[in-house]
Amino acid sequence: MASSKHSSSLSSLNPELLEEIFRRAQAETLIRLKPTCMQFNSLISNIRFIYDHFDHSSERFIRTNDTTVRIMDPVTETRSDTPIPDEFQEPNRVQPILHCDGLILCIRRDHWQINQPRRPQIAIWNPLLRRVKWINPSQCLSPNSVYGFGYKSREEGYKILRFSNSWFKVLEGETQVEVYELENSSWRTLDHVEVDVRVDSKGVAVMGNMYWLAENKSSILGFSFTSETFKDVCSCPAFYFGDSRYLSCFREDRLSLCEGAEGEGVTFSTYGIIYEVEEGGLKNQTETETERIYGRVWYPIFCGHVYAPSLVPLP
Repeated sequence: MASSKHSSSLSSLNPELLEEIFRRAQAETLIRLKPTCMQFNSLISNIRFIYDHFDHSSERFIRTNDTTVRIMDPVTETRSDTPIPDEFQEPNRVQPILHCDGLILCIRRDHWQINQPRRPQIAIWNPLLRRVKWINPSQCLSPNSVYGFGYKSREEGYKILRFSNSWFKVLEGETQVEVYELENSSWRTLDHVEVDVRVDSKGVAVMGNMYWLAENKSSILGFSFTSETFKDVCSCPAFYFGDSRYLSCFREDRLSLCEGAEGEGVTFSTYGIIYEVEEGGLKNQTETETERIYGRVWYPIFCGHVYAPSLVPLP
């Protein structure tokens, strides 16, 4: 009854004030409010409002393993755990590889097996809406494919990039580049585009474009979904074999690069720690998760991203 009265009082507000209140609300709250009132449903489903809300949303941390999706707010330290979607259960285990506007691009863990060429290898996933869209494979299936995810403009819809990342293909100049249009569910080849470097497959999407670390150059390689071309973005410090390198997004529109030397040994622990730092020094430290790993693992025990829950629907 209290919830019904609360919804009724909100619906009596003028549209501009209601939109401002909803813009400040968390996406999870809006999902719960959506079915309570036709006016709420209309506003929350409006694509202009969806992107306006996303652009004003605070970032969280999302971490996944084989069974659980965990989202943590670094400010309130609240956590929510939900099961991995049924679509990603065996035999369809996936690894999230990058995200754009709260939509996560995932790849099957056995994607390198090409004995079933017509089986979808990648999927788009919205963890908040719990929606999954499998992408039909292209005609040029390669076990060494690298993928990107972005857009020319949000109004024109999202696109997926695919190209071969094998040394042989790079040296022979045979790195076929393809783009998948989510709006019309089709692949097309970019005949005028070539890739002359091998990249670190852990790319990052920033403002609709893609960026990777080039392995045979000390540089960052970018791809524009507007011009549909690659370009060297900037030079980086020299990379050394065995080092760990991570390219990430910083303040929504910038790139950050972290590099560290790997230690030897077969047993190691992974930690997720949030540091809150103010002018006087370290204010707070929160450990979000700890895993101890034995031996060599080809797939991470979990995957972590800085992430904002999104109301963006899947096409």
